[in-house]
Amino acid sequence: MGQPILEVEHLKKSYVNNVPILDDVSFSLQKGEVVVIVGPSGCGKSTFLRCINRLEEIDTGVLKLNGVSYEKEKKNISKVREKIGMVFQSYDLFPNMTILNNLLLAPMKVQKRNKEEVKKEAEQLLDRVGLLDKKDNYPRQLSGGQKQRVAIGSAIIRKPKAFLMDEPLSNLDAKLRAQMRVELVKLHKQLDTTIIYVTHDQTEAMTLGSKIVVMKDGLIQQVGAPQSIYDNPVNLFVAGFLGSPSMNFFRCTVKAEENNRTALLLDDAKTVKKVYLDGTRGKQIADRYNGRHVILGIRPEDIYELDEAKKLGIENESVDVDEPVVNREMLGAEVILYFDEQGKTLAVRLSPENQTQVGEKVSLYFDMEKAHVFDPETEENIFVS
Repeated sequence: MGQPILEVEHLKKSYVNNVPILDDVSFSLQKGEVVVIVGPSGCGKSTFLRCINRLEEIDTGVLKLNGVSYEKEKKNISKVREKIGMVFQSYDLFPNMTILNNLLLAPMKVQKRNKEEVKKEAEQLLDRVGLLDKKDNYPRQLSGGQKQRVAIGSAIIRKPKAFLMDEPLSNLDAKLRAQMRVELVKLHKQLDTTIIYVTHDQTEAMTLGSKIVVMKDGLIQQVGAPQSIYDNPVNLFVAGFLGSPSMNFFRCTVKAEENNRTALLLDDAKTVKKVYLDGTRGKQIADRYNGRHVILGIRPEDIYELDEAKKLGIENESVDVDEPVVNREMLGAEVILYFDEQGKTLAVRLSPENQTQVGEKVSLYFDMEKAHVFDPETEENIFVS
């Protein structure tokens, strides 16, 4: 890999009473990457973007653009911002200017570029995002999705080294958000852009990012490719944050049984409910946790009914995990059944042929090859180093 476009080293930022909003954050962005920073509201992700663009002062740390430090830059901060385009939640368009003039403003006024050259670029850009016929319209005449495309276009036309996008789709309805996700992916491929994208929406994170940065309480929890993080979450927070419905968690007691089998007994169950973790992972758990508590995590799509479990050869890994259904969602391509266990409502994703109704019991079989086990004290995934 070459020189990163953007580097953040040991960034710290505090607000009231020196409570850290960002606590020793380090990060790098390569050319052409789409990095999605995801986390719950208040975790520091938007502050992180504002620090990168110097809209917020930092306490300590180093910011580099193309290898050159700029965190203390004051006189030339406008030049730094020219190289880092920002797209906010709000559309940030001038209401008294046409769409075309909104796009022309920064390149002509700030960058002093040739009017005809920039106009041609702006029209080509509007054509690419399907808005050329709206170039003489005003922002009030556009829909939310159209305004957001113009806002993104106004950042693109400045030709920055990287784009910072702070929840740009959060004001749109669900259908429009889905459409705009597709638009952003197409724009990225067409323009070979480099993007840092902030969102609390894990669907956006999974679908847009070539790399995901999961944040919580000002700390980076995990960085990696979307599928890698989904399949190998390092801790309980990451495991529960990515996925919808989210991963199911069960408090269990580990019991080493005969024939080298390791059972995980569900705590607080009125009857014995247990699952078996075999092989090297089972031995690892038995050696470290026999007689102790762990937290078992398994995603709704990794739980099956008996017929499917037999096809997968996993019917003997679950014993008497029978659950009364408390809610049923028929979603066309799948059925999601909800059940209560250990004071929480949990979920299983099944095929649409399932006819189990609310109040009826469903027998569940876990694919333990896909299961995760977490230490209850550290909350770390025991199987992810």
